[in-house]
Amino acid sequence: MGSFLRDNNAYELRSVIGRGLEDLMTVNLARYKPTGEYVAIRRIDLDSCTNDMVNYLQGELHVSKLFHHPCILPHKSVFIAENELWVITPFVAYGSARDLISTHFTDGLSEQTIAYILLGVLRALEYIHQMGYVHRSVKASHILISADGQVYLSGLRSIFSLIRHGQRARVVHDFPHPHPPPEETRTAEHSVLTFMPLWNFVYREIPRKDPLPAL
Repeated sequence: MGSFLRDNNAYELRSVIGRGLEDLMTVNLARYKPTGEYVAIRRIDLDSCTNDMVNYLQGELHVSKLFHHPCILPHKSVFIAENELWVITPFVAYGSARDLISTHFTDGLSEQTIAYILLGVLRALEYIHQMGYVHRSVKASHILISADGQVYLSGLRSIFSLIRHGQRARVVHDFPHPHPPPEETRTAEHSVLTFMPLWNFVYREIPRKDPLPAL
């Protein structure tokens, strides 16, 4: 799937499938008229956004142009329609891991399923680290699963660059609002250790159907 037209008339809006950004963002299922393909459209009310929100959105759009990886949700088109920012992404039929848990797997996922999902997220994080960034909001709602089982990591507005003054930073401790500061200084050199608290959070956030073996 290549880039799509930057024209809101090329899209037929269908049902609302989500909201976010303090209710300033509406996510619509839509049909792309030239091909009949279904996509997801994030429509963001720019007039009501604060300067901080706009800065985060600009950061997301910047890194979305840099990142090209099968486990990172791509932006297929971005444009302004009247007072709204429209971000076109593939339609991910199964939604987020959080959606799956709350609607279909209330008793939890199997260990094998969780391992498969986290493998996709790990591949995305490895790529993000190689590009000189860290993701500050790895959670179930930012992990998406398509109908063919492809795992995507989203939430790119929570990306943080490790590059400072032309050099890769060895220590990361600048986590601006609204993200809370880390409990300890995290070094960019140890990317696995950097994300241990986040992996622990995601692993605990996704309930398991299979009991963990006794230690």
